Amino acid sequence: MEQLELKIPATLEQAQLGAIAAANIAAAYYRIVTGQDPGKDNAFINAVELAVGEACTNSVKHCCSQCPEECRLTVCFELEDRKLMVMIKDCNAPFPFDQAPVPDFEAVPESGYGLYLIEQTMDEVHYLHQDGQNILTLIKTIKDGKAKCSQ
Repeated sequence: MEQLELKIPATLEQAQLGAIAAANIAAAYYRIVTGQDPGKDNAFINAVELAVGEACTNSVKHCCSQCPEECRLTVCFELEDRKLMVMIKDCNAPFPFDQAPVPDFEAVPESGYGLYLIEQTMDEVHYLHQDGQNILTLIKTIKDGKAKCSQ
């Protein structure tokens, strides 16, 4: 399986490139799989763009402070069997992915929604810390010519 890899500096401005690339790749893949133009309001594309944007932003916000100018994140894309897999990799400290709290929606905090949004919009989300890297894998599937909107 071929993989497209995008390496970007860990800045908020550059992290937007990950989301933009994800949206464009999702749109092209949707077109290939379904034979249909996804249009502007396609749930598949919007979900992928939102989730990748949140993941890249989290990666930048938690960049190791020892050498922020050297921090980079890598966004990898794989296409397989109606599935778009996006892996966001960084060299930040590991985090307790399985223990991330659900946001307190009544308190309306300024942050803390990222992982929740990612998990709600993607079909599968996996976290692994391996060889000094965090690897967040996001999977979105196109089913019967349509994208699944949420879990």
